[in-house]
Amino acid sequence: MSIVSLETLKEHLRYDDDSNDMMLQGYLDAADSAVLNYITDELEPDYPKAIHQAILLLCGYWDQYRNAEQEMPVNGNFLPMPVQSLLYPYRKPTAI
Repeated sequence: MSIVSLETLKEHLRYDDDSNDMMLQGYLDAADSAVLNYITDELEPDYPKAIHQAILLLCGYWDQYRNAEQEMPVNGNFLPMPVQSLLYPYRKPTAI
């Protein structure tokens, strides 16, 4: 089960019909995985609002740049900066 519901994502991205549900669910599944892999804190299943918003933003980013038809903003990391900013409080850097 996704951290954010498909209906919430559809509302966030302003999708009115069900024709893109499979693609959007794929975004949700991948965003859940990316976010949970990025954070290092152990969180309860009742995730903070910042985690929900980070997932919505990441799905929106992937939706906007899904075909790589435009130049994608790159910051050297695999997550866009607004997503990283929301997740930063839940990540403890690892020392090498």
